[in-house]
Amino acid sequence: MLSKSKLKQILGLKQKKIRAREQLFLIEGLRLCEEALQSDFEIQSCLLDRGSTTSETSEHISQLADRKNIEIIDIDRDDVRKIADTVHSQGIFCIVRQKRPSPENFFKEQPSFLLFIDAGQDPGNVGTLIRTADWFGFDAVFLGKGSVELFNDKLIRATMGSFFHLPLFPEVILSDMLPILKEKQFSIFSAEVGGEKFYHQIRYSTPLALILGNENSGVSDKISRYIDQRIQIPAFGKAESLNLAQAGAVIMSQIRISN
Repeated sequence: MLSKSKLKQILGLKQKKIRAREQLFLIEGLRLCEEALQSDFEIQSCLLDRGSTTSETSEHISQLADRKNIEIIDIDRDDVRKIADTVHSQGIFCIVRQKRPSPENFFKEQPSFLLFIDAGQDPGNVGTLIRTADWFGFDAVFLGKGSVELFNDKLIRATMGSFFHLPLFPEVILSDMLPILKEKQFSIFSAEVGGEKFYHQIRYSTPLALILGNENSGVSDKISRYIDQRIQIPAFGKAESLNLAQAGAVIMSQIRISN
């Protein structure tokens, strides 16, 4: 059963400062917990309300946890009401250790497709971009300084499990990282309203990095000098704009079609 001290720890993980201090985060739901349990992330414990889910699902999660000797804590519906962020919770949670991959080790693998998000604020957009980058086979996603916290619960839910599939680098200082990419012969593209060419008119040579800017202010001026080509998406209707996730999906699709 769930002790009062454990419940207090779990509820604390809803706060960014506690997540940062404890280097832990909380996930909820069958899909996310499955992906986490099958990944190389360290899982501290699983919380399971057997009354909120089927016996088959409970057994499935228990088996995944047992394979890695992960503690399973049985909880009840009252605990679920306190912990859950979703309206119709499945009663399945995992407490996960934060992981910060090493850029040095990552670049030894000679990646070809990188996505950079410059101060993306909306957790839903950023999470969807991570999911989209996973779909189109990008090798990693880098969140520039000023972006939403990587371990935000809404961001993680929006990834639909892709959070656990590819390297994610938070709080990156883009003005320090982009010169390194230039040394490694990366072509750097940015999506901007006033781009010089339309996205489908570009020859995308690899290795490449795609930069998507802040939802309101776009790509910051301090990294402009490192950009090889500014691109835009043509508009044919009356919509004011595409959101960050939509624009990213359109361009990433074209990049992979042409490679």
